[in-house]
Amino acid sequence: MIIWTIWRTLKNTYKSVMTRTNQLLSNFRAGNYTKNDLNELLGLIHLPVDEDAIDVSMYLHWDKCNDTESGDKVRFQQILDEIHHIINLRAPKTTWSTRLYTGLSRVAAIIVIPLMISLYMVINHQVSNTSFISQNTVSVPLSATSQFDLPDGTHVSLNAGSSLTYPVTFNNQSCRVVALNGEGFFKVKKNKKCPFIVKMNGTDIKVTGTTFDARAYSDEPDITVALVEGSVLLGKQTKENRFEMSNGLHPMEVAVLNKKNHQIELTQKSDLTKYTAWTQGRTVFDNDPIQVVNEKLEKLYNIHIVIADKELLQYHLTATFVNESLESALKIISLSSPINYRIVNGKKDANGTYGQRTLTLRKVKRVQ
Repeated sequence: MIIWTIWRTLKNTYKSVMTRTNQLLSNFRAGNYTKNDLNELLGLIHLPVDEDAIDVSMYLHWDKCNDTESGDKVRFQQILDEIHHIINLRAPKTTWSTRLYTGLSRVAAIIVIPLMISLYMVINHQVSNTSFISQNTVSVPLSATSQFDLPDGTHVSLNAGSSLTYPVTFNNQSCRVVALNGEGFFKVKKNKKCPFIVKMNGTDIKVTGTTFDARAYSDEPDITVALVEGSVLLGKQTKENRFEMSNGLHPMEVAVLNKKNHQIELTQKSDLTKYTAWTQGRTVFDNDPIQVVNEKLEKLYNIHIVIADKELLQYHLTATFVNESLESALKIISLSSPINYRIVNGKKDANGTYGQRTLTLRKVKRVQ
């Protein structure tokens, strides 16, 4: 009677463990799991009492795993060596209970080795397609620019006060997703099977290989996209990796999105110099409102601008600055418009560092 009770208890425990393990492994293969699921499965794997039940459960999932090689072969070999070493150190002595449990499973212990490696590959594959991928962020200070290449070969130029966040690798990804705050000029490496997505505050961009400029500063009311060559889709990238398109751009077109009313204005241009000249150290204004001029000058010279007379907001500026100092730029502006200015240096802090300067613009008053 006692032996029958022990046998039934072991059988129920075996069934319960294998059922739960099967469920967790199925969730992993389907990509539907949480951090708690991962911890629970790893806990089951490390329970010495349930080793045989784990063996059977993992064996049932072996043929359903993807055979495609993925990951670091050297690391896999290290894992295999470590498992061999642990098995040799922890090999248990044969007892009647061990023989009884082994009779239930009829599965050789050696199956654990390739199945644990397979489980590692499945987990590694699932993790590689989620937000667990490490991210890099390149930030450019005000009054500076930067150029660099992404892991896929895409060339990026970042303007002053901009940042770009991107994954350390685009491998095993359905799309190449980056996040832009500020202004960036992109020469995207062509890959039709893996679209390039630029996420911005207000709209997203989808391309497969093209050249364009995108300006999306969080402190500015508009988002501007200028397409040099190729094609661009504007819309939103969903969490399910679906792109919901709202507009499309053709070469030499410029899209301006008002973040407040979400209206997009498309314009065909004969020249895109004013949108791309900054990558060559030039700042071009072409009949731009003073407000737009101020937004660019603040980032170009790391200065805070105050418009003392609201009448100045009605003025427009056409000018080109080539590596000009702030004083030289202001002289050019004052010669072309009835504007005078005053620069106040920032206050000195406890560390001896001066704060941001303030530029005040006023309308020149006519002498009666």
